[in-house]
Amino acid sequence: MVTMLLDSEMSLRLGDYKIALDTGKTDICFVSHAHSDHTRGVRRNSKTIIASPETLALAGVSDPNKLEKNTLAGYGLKLLPSGHVLGSRQLRVEGDGKVFTYTGDFKLDDSLTAKKAVVKETDYLLLEGTYGNPHVAFPSRKETYEEIASWARKHYENGEIVVLGGYALGKAQELIACLNKYAGITPVVTERIAEVSATYNDFGSGLKFIKTDTQEAQEEMKGGFVSVIPQNKVNWELAVNLSKLYKKSVYTGVATGWATRVRFPVDKAFPLSDHADFEQILEYIERADPRRVYCTHGNDERLALELKKLGVNAVPAKQAAQMVLEVK
Repeated sequence: MVTMLLDSEMSLRLGDYKIALDTGKTDICFVSHAHSDHTRGVRRNSKTIIASPETLALAGVSDPNKLEKNTLAGYGLKLLPSGHVLGSRQLRVEGDGKVFTYTGDFKLDDSLTAKKAVVKETDYLLLEGTYGNPHVAFPSRKETYEEIASWARKHYENGEIVVLGGYALGKAQELIACLNKYAGITPVVTERIAEVSATYNDFGSGLKFIKTDTQEAQEEMKGGFVSVIPQNKVNWELAVNLSKLYKKSVYTGVATGWATRVRFPVDKAFPLSDHADFEQILEYIERADPRRVYCTHGNDERLALELKKLGVNAVPAKQAAQMVLEVK
């Protein structure tokens, strides 16, 4: 009998195979999505990358040998939507009477740019715990979209400047889609965000944006305008400098799940997250009905403790060293 084994380095061993789960420490690497903290396998030039076509494109992979796989000698591999960003996937491994699922970063409701996570029953679950805290709860996406759009549109129509910050891959495209759909606004975006957004459009996202440093952007910025830029660039100092430059009032905002826990140097912080909150984590577990849950990606110890209180067989992933996954 061939065994599955999950180790503390986030690798899944399947007989003679070893799949690195977003770590890039082996020749076979599953890349759940294209955020830089999950693409080590790409940067370390792993021989085989298991990922969606969208993730490969966003990560800049053009090698035809680094393609999505669906089998490994007796094991079936399935990539399921995870609801995080364009192309984000979960890894489901079936074989020898056992099923293992790694969620990667996930969300259980659709965004404007990503389909919600698909949940299937599994024996073993390696679960993201970014917001694995009972005190974290997010409002509905639609409610937050409407709040962002109303705030931006009000200042835009007053001839003022609005600067919204989000991660260049994922959140920025969600903000563009929100402004397009809910406010009828085409924002000016930075070069990096434009590059990522163009890839989104290659896969049918239909985002409308104006790249900075173009004639079109110069015309747009003669009046009030809305801009989407990387979150770490947005603060009150930027607002003051832009106000002096354009002789207009400037309003700043960020869109992040951390808006519920952290104060940011901006006018508005919107709790728009592409991660599950605590209630969605519990919902995922209830629907997947795993025998054991391994918690990872932050808050792992806190999440495992909270889950144990609720009767879930949960441990931090770092305790998984040499744990053979057996169905009992």
